[in-house]
Amino acid sequence: MALHDKFSSNGDKFVNVGKHAVSTPALSICVPTFNRADCLPALFDSILANISELTLPWQVSDIEIVVTDNASTDCTGEIINYYCSRFARFVYVRHPENMGADRNFLAAIASASGGFCWLMGSDDKIELGALQRVLEATRAWHNAAGFSVAMVPYDADLQVRAPLGKGQVRYSGDQLVTGADNIFRDFGVYLGFISAQIIRRDLWNAVCAGGEQLNFLNAYVHVLVIGRMIQQVPTWGYIHTPCVGWRGGNDSFSDDGWVRRLEIDLLGYRAVTRALFGEGHPVVADVRDRLAEGHNLSQYRHAKLRGESATSLHRAAQLLRTHLALSPVYRRKILPWILTPRWLAHGSYIAYRRIARPFVRRVRLLAERRRSPD
Repeated sequence: MALHDKFSSNGDKFVNVGKHAVSTPALSICVPTFNRADCLPALFDSILANISELTLPWQVSDIEIVVTDNASTDCTGEIINYYCSRFARFVYVRHPENMGADRNFLAAIASASGGFCWLMGSDDKIELGALQRVLEATRAWHNAAGFSVAMVPYDADLQVRAPLGKGQVRYSGDQLVTGADNIFRDFGVYLGFISAQIIRRDLWNAVCAGGEQLNFLNAYVHVLVIGRMIQQVPTWGYIHTPCVGWRGGNDSFSDDGWVRRLEIDLLGYRAVTRALFGEGHPVVADVRDRLAEGHNLSQYRHAKLRGESATSLHRAAQLLRTHLALSPVYRRKILPWILTPRWLAHGSYIAYRRIARPFVRRVRLLAERRRSPD
Protein backbone atom coordinates (compact mmCIF):
# COMPACT_ATOMS: atom_id res chain seq x y z
CA MET A 1 0.00 0.00 0.00
CA ALA A 2 1.32 3.45 -0.86
CA LEU A 3 2.18 5.73 2.05
CA HIS A 4 -0.37 8.36 1.02
CA ASP A 5 -3.11 5.73 0.98
CA LYS A 6 -2.54 5.10 4.70
CA PHE A 7 -3.68 8.55 5.73
CA SER A 8 -7.24 9.05 6.85
CA SER A 9 -9.22 12.24 6.32
CA ASN A 10 -8.55 13.00 10.00
CA GLY A 11 -4.83 13.41 9.37
CA ASP A 12 -1.93 11.28 10.52
CA LYS A 13 1.83 11.10 11.03
CA PHE A 14 4.41 8.92 9.31
CA VAL A 15 7.96 8.53 10.62
CA ASN A 16 10.71 6.72 8.73
CA VAL A 17 13.97 6.23 10.66
CA GLY A 18 16.78 4.11 9.25
CA LYS A 19 18.28 1.40 11.43
CA HIS A 20 21.65 3.17 11.52
CA ALA A 21 20.23 6.57 12.47
CA VAL A 22 21.87 8.38 15.37
CA SER A 23 19.77 9.06 18.46
CA THR A 24 19.36 12.79 17.76
CA PRO A 25 19.88 14.37 14.34
CA ALA A 26 22.01 17.47 14.20
CA LEU A 27 19.65 19.28 11.84
CA SER A 28 15.97 19.02 10.97
CA ILE A 29 14.96 20.56 7.64
CA CYS A 30 11.38 21.64 8.35
CA VAL A 31 9.13 22.02 5.31
CA PRO A 32 5.59 23.33 5.83
CA THR A 33 3.66 22.84 2.59
CA PHE A 34 0.30 23.15 0.90
CA ASN A 35 -0.40 22.06 -2.69
CA ARG A 36 3.24 22.27 -3.76
CA ALA A 37 3.57 18.83 -5.33
CA ASP A 38 5.06 20.45 -8.42
CA CYS A 39 7.79 22.14 -6.36
CA LEU A 40 8.72 19.53 -3.74
CA PRO A 41 10.82 17.30 -6.04
CA ALA A 42 13.26 20.13 -6.77
CA LEU A 43 13.68 20.74 -3.03
CA PHE A 44 14.10 17.06 -2.14
CA ASP A 45 16.54 16.50 -5.02
CA SER A 46 18.63 19.45 -3.86
CA ILE A 47 18.77 18.05 -0.32
CA LEU A 48 19.78 14.60 -1.58
CA ALA A 49 22.51 16.14 -3.74
CA ASN A 50 23.86 17.95 -0.67
CA ILE A 51 23.70 14.83 1.51
CA SER A 52 25.68 12.87 -1.07
CA GLU A 53 28.55 15.36 -0.71
CA LEU A 54 28.70 15.51 3.10
CA THR A 55 32.12 14.90 4.60
CA LEU A 56 33.05 13.59 8.03
CA PRO A 57 32.13 13.99 10.79
CA TRP A 58 28.71 14.47 9.23
CA GLN A 59 26.67 11.55 7.95
CA VAL A 60 23.27 11.01 6.38
CA SER A 61 21.63 10.20 9.71
CA ASP A 62 22.50 13.69 11.00
CA ILE A 63 19.77 15.06 8.72
CA GLU A 64 16.05 14.79 9.40
CA ILE A 65 13.38 15.87 6.92
CA VAL A 66 10.09 17.06 8.42
CA VAL A 67 7.14 17.83 6.15
CA THR A 68 3.89 19.20 7.55
CA ASP A 69 1.13 19.08 4.98
CA ASN A 70 -1.74 21.55 5.36
CA ALA A 71 -4.33 19.11 3.92
CA SER A 72 -3.10 19.42 0.33
CA THR A 73 -5.56 18.49 -2.39
CA ASP A 74 -2.94 17.78 -5.06
CA CYS A 75 -0.62 14.75 -5.29
CA THR A 76 1.68 15.78 -2.43
CA GLY A 77 1.16 12.36 -0.80
CA GLU A 78 2.49 10.62 -3.92
CA ILE A 79 5.60 12.80 -3.89
CA ILE A 80 6.19 12.00 -0.22
CA ASN A 81 5.68 8.30 -0.95
CA TYR A 82 8.39 8.42 -3.60
CA TYR A 83 10.99 10.32 -1.56
CA CYS A 84 10.51 9.24 2.08
CA SER A 85 12.60 6.07 1.85
CA ARG A 86 15.51 7.94 0.27
CA PHE A 87 16.32 9.74 3.51
CA ALA A 88 17.65 8.26 6.74
CA ARG A 89 15.06 10.21 8.73
CA PHE A 90 11.78 11.39 7.31
CA VAL A 91 8.74 12.70 9.20
CA TYR A 92 5.49 13.44 7.38
CA VAL A 93 2.53 15.00 9.16
CA ARG A 94 -0.73 15.54 7.29
CA HIS A 95 -3.23 17.81 9.01
CA PRO A 96 -6.93 16.85 8.74
CA GLU A 97 -7.72 20.37 7.53
CA ASN A 98 -5.88 23.51 6.49
CA MET A 99 -4.85 25.21 9.74
CA GLY A 100 -3.31 28.28 8.11
CA ALA A 101 0.29 28.99 7.21
CA ASP A 102 1.44 30.17 10.65
CA ARG A 103 0.16 27.13 12.54
CA ASN A 104 1.76 24.94 9.90
CA PHE A 105 5.11 26.72 10.45
CA LEU A 106 4.81 26.00 14.16
CA ALA A 107 3.77 22.40 13.58
CA ALA A 108 6.84 21.73 11.44
CA ILE A 109 9.27 22.57 14.23
CA ALA A 110 7.08 20.93 16.87
CA SER A 111 7.39 17.68 14.87
CA ALA A 112 11.18 17.88 14.60
CA SER A 113 13.85 16.29 16.79
CA GLY A 114 17.08 17.91 15.55
CA GLY A 115 19.29 20.10 17.65
CA PHE A 116 18.79 22.87 15.07
CA CYS A 117 15.89 23.37 12.66
CA TRP A 118 16.17 24.85 9.19
CA LEU A 119 12.86 26.37 8.14
CA MET A 120 12.43 25.75 4.43
CA GLY A 121 9.87 26.97 1.95
CA SER A 122 8.53 24.02 -0.03
CA ASP A 123 9.07 25.87 -3.33
CA ASP A 124 12.76 26.69 -2.78
CA LYS A 125 15.95 24.63 -3.05
CA ILE A 126 19.24 24.24 -1.20
CA GLU A 127 22.33 25.31 -3.11
CA LEU A 128 25.02 22.68 -3.55
CA GLY A 129 27.46 22.67 -0.63
CA ALA A 130 25.09 24.60 1.62
CA LEU A 131 24.18 21.69 3.88
CA GLN A 132 27.82 21.14 4.84
CA ARG A 133 28.22 24.85 5.61
CA VAL A 134 25.07 24.92 7.74
CA LEU A 135 26.10 21.83 9.71
CA GLU A 136 29.51 23.33 10.40
CA ALA A 137 27.80 26.52 11.61
CA THR A 138 25.58 24.57 14.01
CA ARG A 139 28.76 23.30 15.64
CA ALA A 140 30.65 26.60 15.60
CA TRP A 141 27.64 28.63 16.80
CA HIS A 142 26.00 26.03 19.01
CA ASN A 143 25.36 28.56 21.78
CA ALA A 144 23.72 31.14 19.50
CA ALA A 145 19.96 31.50 19.17
CA GLY A 146 20.42 30.63 15.51
CA PHE A 147 21.65 32.10 12.25
CA SER A 148 20.56 33.27 8.82
CA VAL A 149 21.97 32.27 5.45
CA ALA A 150 22.26 34.15 2.18
CA MET A 151 19.75 33.43 -0.57
CA VAL A 152 19.91 33.82 -4.35
CA PRO A 153 16.79 34.54 -6.44
CA TYR A 154 15.76 32.47 -9.44
CA ASP A 155 12.96 32.57 -11.95
CA ALA A 156 9.70 30.71 -11.35
CA ASP A 157 11.25 27.45 -12.60
CA LEU A 158 14.38 27.65 -10.40
CA GLN A 159 16.51 27.58 -13.55
CA VAL A 160 17.68 31.13 -14.27
CA ARG A 161 19.34 33.38 -11.71
CA ALA A 162 17.72 36.77 -11.20
CA PRO A 163 19.40 39.93 -9.88
CA LEU A 164 19.36 40.42 -6.13
CA GLY A 165 16.77 42.82 -4.83
CA LYS A 166 16.94 44.98 -1.75
CA GLY A 167 16.37 43.33 1.60
CA GLN A 168 19.40 41.04 1.53
CA VAL A 169 21.84 41.24 4.44
CA ARG A 170 24.92 42.96 3.06
CA TYR A 171 27.84 41.41 4.93
CA SER A 172 31.11 40.70 3.15
CA GLY A 173 31.77 37.57 5.22
CA ASP A 174 30.31 35.27 7.84
CA GLN A 175 29.33 37.18 10.98
CA LEU A 176 28.30 36.50 14.55
CA VAL A 177 26.31 39.51 15.75
CA THR A 178 25.54 40.26 19.40
CA GLY A 179 22.96 42.46 21.09
CA ALA A 180 19.21 42.10 20.48
CA ASP A 181 18.82 45.63 19.11
CA ASN A 182 21.77 45.25 16.73
CA ILE A 183 20.58 41.86 15.51
CA PHE A 184 17.06 43.03 14.81
CA ARG A 185 18.27 46.17 13.02
CA ASP A 186 20.45 44.02 10.75
CA PHE A 187 18.15 41.03 10.32
CA GLY A 188 14.62 42.11 11.29
CA VAL A 189 13.28 42.31 7.73
CA TYR A 190 15.38 39.39 6.49
CA LEU A 191 13.93 37.12 9.17
CA GLY A 192 10.71 37.18 7.15
CA PHE A 193 12.29 34.81 4.59
CA ILE A 194 11.65 31.48 6.31
CA SER A 195 14.05 29.52 4.09
CA ALA A 196 16.98 31.61 5.29
CA GLN A 197 16.58 30.87 9.01
CA ILE A 198 18.17 28.14 11.13
CA ILE A 199 17.13 28.12 14.77
CA ARG A 200 18.08 26.29 17.97
CA ARG A 201 15.17 24.00 18.65
CA ASP A 202 15.37 23.90 22.46
CA LEU A 203 15.25 27.68 22.65
CA TRP A 204 12.40 27.87 20.13
CA ASN A 205 10.39 25.37 22.17
CA ALA A 206 11.06 27.28 25.38
CA VAL A 207 9.70 30.49 23.82
CA CYS A 208 6.65 28.73 22.38
CA ALA A 209 5.82 27.11 25.72
CA GLY A 210 4.35 30.44 26.85
CA GLY A 211 1.84 30.51 23.98
CA GLU A 212 2.40 34.16 22.99
CA GLN A 213 2.98 33.17 19.38
CA LEU A 214 -0.66 32.12 18.99
CA ASN A 215 -1.61 35.81 19.14
CA PHE A 216 0.54 36.54 16.06
CA LEU A 217 -0.81 34.28 13.32
CA ASN A 218 -0.16 37.00 10.74
CA ALA A 219 2.30 35.31 8.33
CA TYR A 220 5.20 36.38 10.57
CA VAL A 221 4.76 34.19 13.64
CA HIS A 222 8.29 32.86 13.12
CA VAL A 223 9.70 36.41 13.32
CA LEU A 224 8.00 36.90 16.68
CA VAL A 225 9.40 33.64 18.06
CA ILE A 226 12.90 34.29 16.71
CA GLY A 227 12.75 37.80 18.15
CA ARG A 228 11.97 36.42 21.60
CA MET A 229 14.79 33.89 21.20
CA ILE A 230 17.21 36.66 20.35
CA GLN A 231 16.10 38.66 23.39
CA GLN A 232 16.85 35.65 25.59
CA VAL A 233 20.11 34.72 23.84
CA PRO A 234 21.28 37.85 21.98
CA THR A 235 23.66 36.14 19.55
CA TRP A 236 22.83 35.50 15.90
CA GLY A 237 25.01 34.33 13.03
CA TYR A 238 25.05 34.89 9.28
CA ILE A 239 26.51 32.76 6.48
CA HIS A 240 27.21 35.05 3.54
CA THR A 241 27.76 32.30 0.96
CA PRO A 242 24.44 31.61 -0.81
CA CYS A 243 22.74 28.58 0.68
CA VAL A 244 19.16 28.84 -0.60
CA GLY A 245 17.79 29.21 -4.10
CA TRP A 246 14.61 31.24 -3.81
CA ARG A 247 11.88 30.70 -6.41
CA GLY A 248 10.49 33.98 -7.72
CA GLY A 249 6.88 34.70 -8.60
CA ASN A 250 5.47 32.00 -6.33
CA ASP A 251 4.39 33.79 -3.16
CA SER A 252 1.50 31.86 -1.61
CA PHE A 253 0.47 34.94 0.40
CA SER A 254 -0.20 36.78 -2.87
CA ASP A 255 -3.13 34.52 -3.76
CA ASP A 256 -5.52 37.16 -2.36
CA GLY A 257 -3.99 39.91 -4.47
CA TRP A 258 -1.02 42.23 -4.30
CA VAL A 259 -2.75 44.77 -2.05
CA ARG A 260 -3.50 42.06 0.51
CA ARG A 261 0.16 41.00 0.35
CA LEU A 262 1.18 44.60 1.05
CA GLU A 263 -1.24 44.77 3.97
CA ILE A 264 0.10 41.52 5.44
CA ASP A 265 3.62 42.93 5.43
CA LEU A 266 2.67 46.28 6.92
CA LEU A 267 0.41 44.91 9.66
CA GLY A 268 2.45 41.81 10.43
CA TYR A 269 5.77 43.53 10.98
CA ARG A 270 4.16 46.39 12.86
CA ALA A 271 2.51 43.99 15.31
CA VAL A 272 5.63 41.87 15.79
CA THR A 273 8.13 44.69 16.29
CA ARG A 274 5.86 46.54 18.71
CA ALA A 275 5.32 43.38 20.73
CA LEU A 276 9.06 42.73 20.89
CA PHE A 277 10.34 46.23 21.62
CA GLY A 278 7.39 48.41 22.59
CA GLU A 279 5.83 51.45 20.95
CA GLY A 280 8.34 54.23 20.31
CA HIS A 281 11.46 52.07 20.47
CA PRO A 282 14.06 53.07 17.84
CA VAL A 283 14.27 49.51 16.49
CA VAL A 284 10.57 49.62 15.58
CA ALA A 285 11.15 52.69 13.39
CA ASP A 286 14.35 51.21 11.91
CA VAL A 287 12.63 47.99 10.85
CA ARG A 288 9.65 49.96 9.52
CA ASP A 289 11.93 52.07 7.33
CA ARG A 290 13.95 49.10 6.07
CA LEU A 291 10.77 47.24 5.20
CA ALA A 292 9.43 50.33 3.46
CA GLU A 293 12.54 50.78 1.33
CA GLY A 294 13.30 47.11 0.69
CA HIS A 295 9.78 45.82 0.09
CA ASN A 296 6.83 48.23 0.31
CA LEU A 297 8.33 50.66 -2.19
CA SER A 298 8.95 47.94 -4.77
CA GLN A 299 5.51 46.41 -4.16
CA TYR A 300 3.77 49.67 -5.03
CA ARG A 301 6.18 50.70 -7.78
CA HIS A 302 5.94 47.36 -9.60
CA ALA A 303 2.15 47.38 -9.32
CA LYS A 304 1.97 50.81 -10.91
CA LEU A 305 4.47 49.89 -13.60
CA ARG A 306 2.63 46.77 -14.64
CA GLY A 307 -0.62 48.71 -14.89
CA GLU A 308 -2.65 47.48 -11.92
CA SER A 309 -6.13 49.00 -11.57
CA ALA A 310 -6.60 52.51 -10.26
CA THR A 311 -8.82 51.11 -7.50
CA SER A 312 -6.14 48.76 -6.18
CA LEU A 313 -3.48 51.47 -6.39
CA HIS A 314 -5.71 53.82 -4.43
CA ARG A 315 -6.26 51.20 -1.70
CA ALA A 316 -2.52 50.55 -1.52
CA ALA A 317 -1.75 54.28 -1.31
CA GLN A 318 -4.15 54.58 1.63
CA LEU A 319 -2.44 51.68 3.42
CA LEU A 320 1.01 53.16 2.85
CA ARG A 321 -0.06 56.58 4.07
CA THR A 322 -1.72 55.13 7.18
CA HIS A 323 1.24 53.00 8.24
CA LEU A 324 4.25 54.87 6.86
CA ALA A 325 3.33 58.56 7.05
CA LEU A 326 6.04 59.16 9.68
CA SER A 327 8.72 57.34 7.71
CA PRO A 328 11.26 59.41 5.76
CA VAL A 329 11.25 56.64 3.16
CA TYR A 330 7.57 57.31 2.53
CA ARG A 331 8.13 61.03 1.96
CA ARG A 332 11.28 60.72 -0.12
CA LYS A 333 10.61 57.62 -2.21
CA ILE A 334 7.10 56.20 -1.93
CA LEU A 335 5.04 59.40 -2.14
CA PRO A 336 6.60 60.47 -5.47
CA TRP A 337 5.51 57.14 -6.96
CA ILE A 338 2.00 57.60 -5.60
CA LEU A 339 1.83 61.03 -7.23
CA THR A 340 3.19 59.83 -10.58
CA PRO A 341 0.33 59.41 -13.11
CA ARG A 342 -0.46 55.76 -13.73
CA TRP A 343 -0.38 56.11 -17.52
CA LEU A 344 3.08 57.69 -17.41
CA ALA A 345 4.57 55.04 -15.13
CA HIS A 346 3.12 52.15 -17.13
CA GLY A 347 4.11 53.63 -20.48
CA SER A 348 7.68 54.23 -19.33
CA TYR A 349 7.92 50.67 -18.04
CA ILE A 350 6.79 49.18 -21.35
CA ALA A 351 9.51 51.15 -23.12
CA TYR A 352 12.08 50.08 -20.52
CA ARG A 353 11.17 46.38 -20.87
CA ARG A 354 11.55 46.50 -24.62
CA ILE A 355 14.76 48.47 -24.82
CA ALA A 356 16.87 48.59 -21.66
CA ARG A 357 15.77 45.85 -19.26
CA PRO A 358 17.71 42.89 -20.77
CA PHE A 359 20.94 44.89 -20.78
CA VAL A 360 20.44 46.14 -17.19
CA ARG A 361 19.75 42.61 -15.91
CA ARG A 362 22.92 41.26 -17.54
CA VAL A 363 25.03 44.04 -16.02
CA ARG A 364 23.58 43.46 -12.54
CA LEU A 365 24.12 39.70 -12.71
CA LEU A 366 27.71 40.13 -13.86
CA ALA A 367 28.39 42.56 -11.00
CA GLU A 368 26.92 40.11 -8.46
CA ARG A 369 28.99 37.20 -9.80
CA ARG A 370 32.15 39.26 -9.48
CA ARG A 371 31.30 39.98 -5.83
CA SER A 372 30.35 36.37 -5.11
CA PRO A 373 32.98 34.25 -3.31
CA ASP A 374 32.02 31.34 -5.56
